[in-house]
Amino acid sequence: MLQKNKLFFLAIFIDLVILLFFLAAFLQNFIKHDFFLAVLLAQIVVLPNFAVGFLAIMWSLNKNEQIFLLIVLGGMLFRMAYILGMVFLLLHFLKINQKYFIFDIFLFYFYFLIAEIFILAKQKTIITDKKT
Repeated sequence: MLQKNKLFFLAIFIDLVILLFFLAAFLQNFIKHDFFLAVLLAQIVVLPNFAVGFLAIMWSLNKNEQIFLLIVLGGMLFRMAYILGMVFLLLHFLKINQKYFIFDIFLFYFYFLIAEIFILAKQKTIITDKKT
């Protein structure tokens, strides 16, 4: 099981290193409180989105193509709605810099989307190699 999830943990590790970098920069007063808060909240919003996407990919890999597409693309629709809802809620109820927060959501969302694509490509390669 750990072998299948190696890329998942690598993506999370890289993300945590980035977050620690921002924490160190914040503690050394290289970045403002507003920017660090936006990065932290963006992480809190985007990490569950990535985990659900990863689980959907891993669960649907051995299914037929129609079910795979339904789960992955349908799940992406719900995950985008989750991101949009969380952005609206956090911007409405918390006093955070909108520009920083939306930029960080955009940045981390696409980082994790690229990680999901790499995981999917790697898993598909492993499955097709086993079949031949």
